[in-house]
Amino acid sequence: MPLMRIKHATLAIFLFLDSCAQKPSPPGKAESPLAITNVTVIDVVNGTYQNNVTLLTRADRIAEIGHQVSIPSDAMQVDGTNKFVIPGLWDMHTHQEMLSPTALDLFVANGVIGTRDMGSGADYILSLRDRINRGELLGPEIVAAGPILDPLRPNEPLSSLPDTFRYFALMRRRVTNADEARTAVRDLKERGVDFIKVHDNTPRDAFFAIADETAKLGLTFAGHVPASVSIAEAIDSGIRSIEHLANFRVIQECGTADRCNEFYDRLAAKNVFQTPTIAFTQAIPDLFRRQPLPHAEYASDGLLASTRGNAEFSNMSDTALAQFRARGAASLSAIREMQARGVGILSACDALVPGFCLHDELEWMAKAGFTPVQALQTATINPARFLGREQTQGTVEAGKRADLVLLDGDPLVNIRSTRAISAVIVRGKLVPKSEITLLTVKHRR
Repeated sequence: MPLMRIKHATLAIFLFLDSCAQKPSPPGKAESPLAITNVTVIDVVNGTYQNNVTLLTRADRIAEIGHQVSIPSDAMQVDGTNKFVIPGLWDMHTHQEMLSPTALDLFVANGVIGTRDMGSGADYILSLRDRINRGELLGPEIVAAGPILDPLRPNEPLSSLPDTFRYFALMRRRVTNADEARTAVRDLKERGVDFIKVHDNTPRDAFFAIADETAKLGLTFAGHVPASVSIAEAIDSGIRSIEHLANFRVIQECGTADRCNEFYDRLAAKNVFQTPTIAFTQAIPDLFRRQPLPHAEYASDGLLASTRGNAEFSNMSDTALAQFRARGAASLSAIREMQARGVGILSACDALVPGFCLHDELEWMAKAGFTPVQALQTATINPARFLGREQTQGTVEAGKRADLVLLDGDPLVNIRSTRAISAVIVRGKLVPKSEITLLTVKHRR
């Protein structure tokens, strides 16, 4: 398929960023114990508090939480008086290759300790993931799909493409039929990807081949629902998450309110999570009419230029943008109903300014009718459940990984308090307020 035939609905999901930038400084090792004293620990499952306790970490784990914790003599101490601890946050839809390594700073500065990469070149993303895991880079953990499997990567050499299209192509592996799909899944499994990503234009036979092959190999798959596949078929296929409400098809194909509730019950029963990327879909109509990108003062030149280019290429009419805006508004009540009926909801940004956008997403969850603790769950315990990591991540408990955010305000009272970050603990390493400020300021225009 010629690249210029790509539908605007597909392109609207991507903003393209400059990949050439300065690398962040490597982290120090979490060698000394860390004690946060007199702090309030928030239980994001039940929405309750442990008040005035000491939280002790050793290496990359939470060692103990309580009122009678013995603090080792070599421990670094942080006064947590009038402060609140929550689990580190996850952004469950990113494209790191577009963002470049400098974006890692903005994730960490905003308390985002984990990301799910939904499409990047395998060489790039697997190397970046492994460097972070080895402690060579300070950044969020990456769960990686590698390239998107669909037919939209052009056959011509990448060097012949404009920069914007080169990024678009790099995040893809060309798959045009079931046999190619099975080969791609096997290859990517051998490379070490964490899951497989499908998209709007993934051929129908390839989609079901991916579903079958991933199940055989012990992988999962996630992404968009191809245009040739119904939402009902996707639910039964074994897909683990649906992104962007499948361009709102999740709330359109069911029809009436009663039928939609039955639909949502099927999503819950099949454990198919939804990643609505509310902030992104809400921003698209404004961005495509040349309104400023949210948090543009922290955006790279590449992001700003790519946003403009994406709008020009997509060329959505006023009527199309009005329809998109109306569907975005209507989706809020649907997302709330899904949550109420047991569908797992994941917070994510896609292609907005890293870190900052996740706090925007949490606020949009509140606007959709989520309570503050329900909003918090979409970026903490829900990602842990989705990834099968409830025993090691997602809550603040002894034995779990020391990925924490220390806040100056109570997010159970006001979800905006997630922005009031006093410190971040990434795999046991303290990133204090002074360092957070430096990480942020260097990106500010």
